[in-house]
Amino acid sequence: MPTRRHRTRGIAGAVLAASAIFALPSPAPAATTQEVEFTARFAKSDRHKQRGGISLRTTIRITENAAPAPAQLTNTTLRFPKGAVVNARFFPKCSPAALRARGPRACPRRSKIGSGTAIGVAPPVVTDPVNTKITLFNGTLQGRSPTIIIYAVPDLGPVMTLPGVLRSGRGTRYGYILDTEVPPIKTLPSAPDASVTFFDATTRDLTVRRRGRRIHYIDSPVLCNGTYFLLDGQFTYQQATKVDVLERFTLRGGPRCP
Repeated sequence: MPTRRHRTRGIAGAVLAASAIFALPSPAPAATTQEVEFTARFAKSDRHKQRGGISLRTTIRITENAAPAPAQLTNTTLRFPKGAVVNARFFPKCSPAALRARGPRACPRRSKIGSGTAIGVAPPVVTDPVNTKITLFNGTLQGRSPTIIIYAVPDLGPVMTLPGVLRSGRGTRYGYILDTEVPPIKTLPSAPDASVTFFDATTRDLTVRRRGRRIHYIDSPVLCNGTYFLLDGQFTYQQATKVDVLERFTLRGGPRCP
């Protein structure tokens, strides 16, 4: 039978062990982080005019600090500053249904408005990132609203067609609001739906002529090089979790201002 002294030491050791366990740092809670950046670049020929055409690059990065992959993205809402005008109605349009059924050959040649890349991940079954080629098309109108079609061709999985609706921000502090539904992204039959981790696409500065007038796809007031705005957007994950994001909208290619 243990002595009182041994019993006391045993109790003290148990208390110290318990203290050590509770002193260990707790695991960091899962946190999805979104970074969105817009860079608009004026056409060189317009840099000293009051208004000019712009190309628009959109870059999105999504990371997860405590899981192999972020949650599945199901919707993005991106808000653009006032001043710019999207002249989509003057350009050839591609039908999302025709694009889905027959691919890019179903679209008028000049309805292609941009391109880029994206990356998805689907662990643990798909261990390598899935690279995706992105093509942007000027879509048919939804009511009075222009649409931008994201045509995604991944290295693994089916081709996807994602129409985004570009609604007027009338009555708000925004010029336009781009709302895009993201359907489940499939890879292999045994793998979970993929999560988007990166998207980088540029809408080009395209022009058409109407009644002797040169019209840009996106027309904007020309401001000083490096001018930027901070705007907000919202990402939705798995149809439920909504996360507000802060966007940086930077203008490049304008005149150098004192």
